[in-house]
Amino acid sequence: MSANYRTVFERTYQERSMFFPFLSTFFNTGAEDISDAETMIIEVKRANSGYIAPVIMSNTQQGSLLKDSKYTSKEFTPPITALGASFGAKDLITKMFGKTQYDSANESYVFQLQQEVQNVMAAIESRFAYQLEYQASQILQTGTVTLYDENGVAAWTISFQPKATHFPTVSINWSDDESNPDADIQALSKVIRTDGQVGIRNLIFGETALENYLKNNKTVDKFDVLRIESGIYDPQAQNEDVDLLGDLLIGTKRYRCWLYSGTYKSPVALVGTETPFVAADKVIFLPGTGSVDFDFRKKYLTVPTLVGVSQQAQPYIPGSLNLGNRAYTVKAFLNEKSDALEIELKNKQMLIPVSIDAFGCLDTEI
Repeated sequence: MSANYRTVFERTYQERSMFFPFLSTFFNTGAEDISDAETMIIEVKRANSGYIAPVIMSNTQQGSLLKDSKYTSKEFTPPITALGASFGAKDLITKMFGKTQYDSANESYVFQLQQEVQNVMAAIESRFAYQLEYQASQILQTGTVTLYDENGVAAWTISFQPKATHFPTVSINWSDDESNPDADIQALSKVIRTDGQVGIRNLIFGETALENYLKNNKTVDKFDVLRIESGIYDPQAQNEDVDLLGDLLIGTKRYRCWLYSGTYKSPVALVGTETPFVAADKVIFLPGTGSVDFDFRKKYLTVPTLVGVSQQAQPYIPGSLNLGNRAYTVKAFLNEKSDALEIELKNKQMLIPVSIDAFGCLDTEI
């Protein structure tokens, strides 16, 4: 448009795809869960409980002898994740987003580069968070995690070897009128209670599983508002992807029920369809987070570096950048030959379901 015409510069719109992790929030991080190490070892000791003490026939009889339960050691090596960016001097010629070319001319190149670095690092942090959520989704639905490189090739796999009985498929599809969803939920909850010594308190539904549950002829009556024994079904949005459905009475127990519709894309660069973190026909079973036998850990091992943030690159790294407690290793240095700022974030993050018998997943469609 010719500069001879009056032109108004409208306020900008920047799409912000906010990500609120859900499944990975059931895994906890403490100060001791961030370490400068290459691998980690966890010793696990199972409780030898549930037995009734026997009596003896007389005061002179010797009681039976008990042996302390054995422990096992498990060693884990988290995957290394790295993402970076390069900023050349020619990138600073373009005007800043949200400002006219005239306003941009009044801003220093250093300030513009700081803004671009901050935007990229925030995007990298978001992708790290998505990877953790992906790990959680795979653990809770299959007990096995496979991570891929940028070419879509499987680069890291681990199986936590859960019991197969914690991941059953229903005998009758929930979409079938002959199915009995409440009985299926009760049955798996009982298996987990027996194996893991924990009571299931949270049910996380995939979209199809919830739809079929709500319209099933054996469960639909409990959503009649005149029935007080059904529990509270009052969907409330927690964020864009998570809805708290309420506390439902299933059998003789109340379960806090959730609908999770969060999705992710393949790590293959700029390619990939949206895939739900929770498969549409599945229901994840989890105990209450306050249970003494519920131990899910979010671990970070620091990636060593001899470079870090060089003194020359320091002015371009925003001091306000908040990377939280995720033990990221930040590398930033000036490549004088190409007149470019090179940055990279690395980390070694891993979710570990230490209490492997404390959860399960039900496939509601054969």
